[in-house]
Amino acid sequence: MAPYTSAPQAPDPFTATRTRMEEMLAHLSAPVMASATAEGLEDYITAAGREVLRQMLQDQLDARAAAEVRVEVVTGSDAVVRPRAERGHRRLLATTLGRVEATRVAYRAPGAANLHPGDAALALPRQVYSYPLQRAVALEVAGTPLRRAGAHLERTTGGRLGTRQLMEIACRVAAHIPAFYQQDTPAPAPAVGNEGDRLLVLSCDATGVNMIPSDLREPVRAARAADGPQPPSAQLSSREHTGRRRMATVFAVYDADPVPRTGADVLPATAGERAARTHGPRARGRHLEGSLQRSTAAMVTAMFDHAEQRDPDHRRRWIVLVDGANHQLDCIAREAAARGVHVDTIVDIVHVIEYLWRASEDLHPGHAARAAWVAEAARTVLDGHSPRVVAALRQHLRTRPEDAKQLSAVARTAAYLQAKEPYLRYHLALAMGWPIATGVIEGSCRFLVKDRLDVTGARWGLTGAEAVLLLRAVIDNGDFERYWRYFTELDHLHTHAVRYQGQLALAA
Repeated sequence: MAPYTSAPQAPDPFTATRTRMEEMLAHLSAPVMASATAEGLEDYITAAGREVLRQMLQDQLDARAAAEVRVEVVTGSDAVVRPRAERGHRRLLATTLGRVEATRVAYRAPGAANLHPGDAALALPRQVYSYPLQRAVALEVAGTPLRRAGAHLERTTGGRLGTRQLMEIACRVAAHIPAFYQQDTPAPAPAVGNEGDRLLVLSCDATGVNMIPSDLREPVRAARAADGPQPPSAQLSSREHTGRRRMATVFAVYDADPVPRTGADVLPATAGERAARTHGPRARGRHLEGSLQRSTAAMVTAMFDHAEQRDPDHRRRWIVLVDGANHQLDCIAREAAARGVHVDTIVDIVHVIEYLWRASEDLHPGHAARAAWVAEAARTVLDGHSPRVVAALRQHLRTRPEDAKQLSAVARTAAYLQAKEPYLRYHLALAMGWPIATGVIEGSCRFLVKDRLDVTGARWGLTGAEAVLLLRAVIDNGDFERYWRYFTELDHLHTHAVRYQGQLALAA
């Protein structure tokens, strides 16, 4: 009888990983490491451990390449059958652990591009950067300047990316955010009371971003060209500063429950009123969007689209808070009329108070007198009597015609209050429990735009600034994880699924 022989064992696919781990352990056991500081130990283990993890990923990819089964027929979306298969085709992949190579079978036909079903099985991106690396780049670029983001990624991943590569990755990741929100249906915020009693609050605002000249809006570019080159200056004048900016429009939509109040709750005049004051409605389920590319009209349309996703039957009270810009008011009125929804538009009380302060500087030389006058005038406006304040300001102008230049702020304030009088019915808004200030959208503009895009010395290209703005909004909305799944699924469809005819078993 022939002697028994055991079947040959398959080679260990992780031999290289085990070798690196043994080398790492041997180095840690060496005398030179016995005297190392805790900092030195941690730095070595971090760097060497990352290399072990990178080798582990490489070994796994090599094992999958060795086990890849040849597909009998591969037909591309171009209807060309690729009958020839060649092993050993490699592609580079930059990951959060370092650079690795993926080896797979290439299916070929004369005159046709190669197809790699193995790429689809691994769901590899079209670019050299892995999805986890792209995700890390998008989060870093959204939060910090490019050089700082690159330095942080180098410390955490060991890989180095230039600022151009960082911005290209961020732009690519952000490209589908508008489409994501168009198909997304927001979850309603928890209601307190009946659905019909809950408020749906809409608010929009705009703020400027310094741009490179080629990406300014066309009227601004034309005006700059007509003015000619600006003279050198150590400090930008306000005119030069204005000519360098493009307006970013931001909107917010949120839910709130009405909280009835009075003018004393908003501007308490005594200690008793301050102690008894009632705070206004609290925002819940806030959704933000911002854009430099889209116009104010397009952003107002998007704002109403999102509001209708929350309240498709128009059962709730829609409150629109604005700063009083005429173009915004026109766009809001046009959208509301087109959709057949009634909106109650309110001008932000803080903007009104700012105008009153400017008028007080012309009327009263002392700060104490200014504060008293503003407090009284603001309470008058809150009580629904803004025409009285306008009449008082006009009276000052009539009694001091020789001081017209010095009273220019008084004239502007009177004209502003008179023009916005239909939107200053604060006594009704407070009695109904509505918000009357745009604090939510003002804070959103500061966070989304100013904190990242308005850093000292920055001048943006339109594509990069738009990508950063979109990413910051989707992150602040708490939607980044859902968007990331949407992005990777869509990218897989465009990168792999559309390249094959029919439903190929891509994981073969």
